[in-house]
Amino acid sequence: MKVILYIGHHKVGSTALQAYLAQNWLPLAKAGILYPAVEGQGFAANLAETLGHGNDASKHVVVREPHSALAYRMIADAAKRKMPKQFSGLPGTPQMLRSLRQQVDTLAPHTVILCSEAFSNFGQVAAEQIDRLCATFKDAEFQVYCALRRPDDYLTSWHGQRLKVGELARSLDGDGAQQYYDTIHFNYRMVVEEWVKRVPKARLSIRNYADILTVGGSAEDFVAETGLTLPDGMTAPGRANASLPLAAFALMERAITDLPGPARHQLSRFLQARGKALSPVANGEVELFGAPQRAQMRQDFQPSEDYLRKLTKRAAFFPDLDQMTEARPVPAQEASRQLLDALDPDSLPRDGMKAALRDELTTYIRGLKKSF
Repeated sequence: MKVILYIGHHKVGSTALQAYLAQNWLPLAKAGILYPAVEGQGFAANLAETLGHGNDASKHVVVREPHSALAYRMIADAAKRKMPKQFSGLPGTPQMLRSLRQQVDTLAPHTVILCSEAFSNFGQVAAEQIDRLCATFKDAEFQVYCALRRPDDYLTSWHGQRLKVGELARSLDGDGAQQYYDTIHFNYRMVVEEWVKRVPKARLSIRNYADILTVGGSAEDFVAETGLTLPDGMTAPGRANASLPLAAFALMERAITDLPGPARHQLSRFLQARGKALSPVANGEVELFGAPQRAQMRQDFQPSEDYLRKLTKRAAFFPDLDQMTEARPVPAQEASRQLLDALDPDSLPRDGMKAALRDELTTYIRGLKKSF
């Protein structure tokens, strides 16, 4: 039996891949490829699909992303971190791992896929959990797949994700990138090295995200790299989650400090839906870091580049790495100012938002136009 471990990274299409695997659970299982559940809701969803009641994966995060639930539970065990609220109330790690083993013993697949970007955190906070996870599949053949994005593009996307969900984060300008330096979000060796050490016989697929986009996306590249033979009747993969336009970053950084949770959530949703169309400045023109910091980031990332180059036996892992020193023309604050000028407070949606909350946001935006 082969076990494929997709370990991330974040912001490289993992959600689309998880959705693809979940929505095709039944044809994959019939073909001997198991994307296993870890708890009751997942088991119920898979049983319902088997009985002809349709696939419900898109509605439930724990059905779509079961191994993120497992990964975060294992991280919580090791590092005493809180579980993300979308995975609260789930079984403990021993029960989840036991359920994986029972599915393997019962269904006898030739391939098992465990897929979560949260596995990328293990090297930083829960390295021993790699041993614990792999021990569930004794005598299996392993393949470790990891996608990595050029660090300036990655930090842009990761920072935007934090702002999108209303998480307080320092601006990226000045020396703001350094808030991520001692983490998996900049130190890519930290993402990969413990997996290499602890699963020494695994086949490694360490992929440049730019190459993944070239072949069509996360699902297409994963299938090609792992050599999966897919059955007929598969539902085509979906595409990316909604995101904030870069011109909205400084606005959200301000709003997160000013607004209570419900209001900042609604503002984020509005900017995800309308911000790109409203902004006079395109994403490719917005500068978040500043030229001096870009030069410093390029220098500081070199140890990770050297490690990846040696590990993958390539002349360069990120051939375009020097391009990360190239600043874009419009500073983030100016881009946000232009977006704010283009934003009509009275254009906030009336459907799906309580009147009092809409009034709060309308008043806030009018005030922000004067003070930003």
